[in-house]
Amino acid sequence: MVDLPSTLEATVPNQLSDETGVASAVAFLALTIPITIVLNLAASLAAVSAVGSDAGETLIFIAGSIATELSFLLVGIGYVSFRSSFQVPIQVPDRDAIPALIGGLGMSFATAFLSLVSTDAVLPSVELSPGFMQYTNLAAPTGVGLVIAAVLSLALIGPVEEFFFRGVIQQRLRASFSARIAIGTAGLVFAVFHVYPVLLLSPPIAAVAHMTLYYSVMGGIFGWVFERTNTFVAPALVHGVFNAVIFVVPLLT
Repeated sequence: MVDLPSTLEATVPNQLSDETGVASAVAFLALTIPITIVLNLAASLAAVSAVGSDAGETLIFIAGSIATELSFLLVGIGYVSFRSSFQVPIQVPDRDAIPALIGGLGMSFATAFLSLVSTDAVLPSVELSPGFMQYTNLAAPTGVGLVIAAVLSLALIGPVEEFFFRGVIQQRLRASFSARIAIGTAGLVFAVFHVYPVLLLSPPIAAVAHMTLYYSVMGGIFGWVFERTNTFVAPALVHGVFNAVIFVVPLLT
């Protein structure tokens, strides 16, 4: 495992206090997660109602994605506004961030490849592939919808989710825990928000476990990039580019 920069270690308090202790961090998650889930669901339902249930899978996917991302943004901005002393680092990545950006992209694609291989070779009995794509709703956009989804990934999904999961959640946890714990916990929270909608479809346990592991690892990769660069813009780029490539590839095959 690559050692984390000592300069970043020095910028984060190592001593727990009443304000940045374990209890307050747990309370932060206990409040933030359910509030965000409720807003996610409300925003998604509002989006589907606005476009109509017969609007087509692509339009519903796009409207739902925009609504969901806006709910993440609302909670994140709300927390930053409530805690005036809390600052989300938004510096443009410099040359020193290039290895982390390249490494993050490489690990992301490697994880996605291993995930698809596992569904085809390791777990064929539970039929996760192509079911995995159906559960995640990644197969919803088609044609021009894939291009729109790629643009949304770069302009909205990557930036907003990394602002929320890394800039707000991981950084808040980093004030109370070590880098590894903060990255791992934020990665698990990232997985929760990608898996809980799937539970409404009553998928097999193996599918839930598979998706939880996949998104936790992906969240961990984005978290590692954030920790290495100390700006959420870096994981936003990695996340956005990764998603965009995933959406564009079907157009090239």
